[in-house]
Amino acid sequence: MRFINDGVHGFQLAFRGAEFLRQHPALWKWASLPAVINLLVFSLAFAVFLNYYPAIHDLATGFFYPTTPDSWYGWIWVAPLRFLALLIGLILIAAALVILYFTFLLLGTAVAAPFLDVLAQRVEEIATGRITDDHLTLRAAFRSIGASIVVELKKLGFFLGVQLVLFLLGLIPIFTPFTVLAATLFTILFLPLEYAGFAMDHRHMTFAARRQRIWQHRWLMLGFGAAAFLTLLIPLLNFICLPVLVVSGTLLLLQTEENERGVGTAG
Repeated sequence: MRFINDGVHGFQLAFRGAEFLRQHPALWKWASLPAVINLLVFSLAFAVFLNYYPAIHDLATGFFYPTTPDSWYGWIWVAPLRFLALLIGLILIAAALVILYFTFLLLGTAVAAPFLDVLAQRVEEIATGRITDDHLTLRAAFRSIGASIVVELKKLGFFLGVQLVLFLLGLIPIFTPFTVLAATLFTILFLPLEYAGFAMDHRHMTFAARRQRIWQHRWLMLGFGAAAFLTLLIPLLNFICLPVLVVSGTLLLLQTEENERGVGTAG
């Protein structure tokens, strides 16, 4: 079926960036700086989580915890309620950890944005044979830091806004499993928007046009996003995968354009 093929192909595309970088060593200088930045940002994220874990734990487990009953038969209903409170608390802690993780992931992307922008342009030049910019230098990248960070911070604000609403809804016990699922699916669909975003920037696509592109190729995007999501959860690998996923995201956008032209596979 078409949606299965698109999903599988999108999943495979997420790993294509590593092979593309291996084949083109000239790209490594643009990939190394974002990897180092990502490592520093993730170290900061880990420190923040350790510092605020007690507060997160109290928020997640303290709102629904019945008192100890005076009689033995009181445990008949108190025990299930305590188990439910523990289960909901664990789910909310996991959700908070994922939100914190991806928040700092997007923050790292924002800081590394100028270099990732040049990396995406270089990848597109190689993949298509079209020269997109004659002045792709480190100096130009540093000059564009301010504008690039502003764009990435807007994406971060959008991500945090949606996740905050879902997290608050998750504090209502009956909604918790559904909001966690919704937050996961939103993150999976947001990742191709993020990593293909640099190539979209070069096309001056509006945010509405970007969302439309994601939806038009939703199965391809879901496959890519699922692979990126799983990759980012792997310890140590998540430190170096940022430039790889940007390369893959650029190839992903080229793939959608070729699909719309009815051509074939990009790169």
